[in-house]
Amino acid sequence: MLRDLAAKLPFPILPVIYILAGLMLSFFSLNIFFELSEDLMEQERFRFDQVIIQYVSNIRTESLTDIMKFITFLGGTTVLTLLLIGSLVWLIVKRKNYWGAIFYIIAVAGGGLLNLGLKHWFGRVRPENSLIVEQGFSYPSGHSMGSLIYYGFLGYLVIRSQRGRSLKLLLGIGFITLILLIGFSRIYLGVHYPSDVLAGFSAGTVWLLLCIGGRESIRAYKKKTLPFFKRKHPQ
Repeated sequence: MLRDLAAKLPFPILPVIYILAGLMLSFFSLNIFFELSEDLMEQERFRFDQVIIQYVSNIRTESLTDIMKFITFLGGTTVLTLLLIGSLVWLIVKRKNYWGAIFYIIAVAGGGLLNLGLKHWFGRVRPENSLIVEQGFSYPSGHSMGSLIYYGFLGYLVIRSQRGRSLKLLLGIGFITLILLIGFSRIYLGVHYPSDVLAGFSAGTVWLLLCIGGRESIRAYKKKTLPFFKRKHPQ
């Protein structure tokens, strides 16, 4: 319905709406990350960290711990790397989507480097008494940031595909649920503070939207769907 209405307008309104929505979400996510980072640099303690950690510690069970270990495994570097390789093969060989593959690599690899740089910049020590052993600094959460970027970009590719709306909706809900569960698993296992996970999601959202915006800009340039991409031919 929205597309039909937009098609009747002389101005391509949908791309502009998507751009504005992306900018607003990016600004919101960036603001959260800056607020958390500023408080962290000033060595302020986050109240919600202690509240959530206390709640999580009260619901721990042996069976739930095993489930959380598996979920956190799905957001690890090894799994995401293997899944990325499989996704790239599918994009290049099956779909011939070379630009999609390029921006997928930029999103995942660039996000990993960005997270590594942020970790060393802030140098936050991980929580004590974790259920599993992890190396490196804590802020922001690499699993949270990496899973949001990988599964988020995969969700974007699904939305841009020719699949049915019901399947797109189902997969979208599945990706979002998995991303949130991976973030929760890091808190549950005690290897991250909740603020680490929130910062990872915030930074990951900004980077993901930048990469999607880059891919969409190329798509718009090729299809000339934005006014400033339309070439003016001499009279």
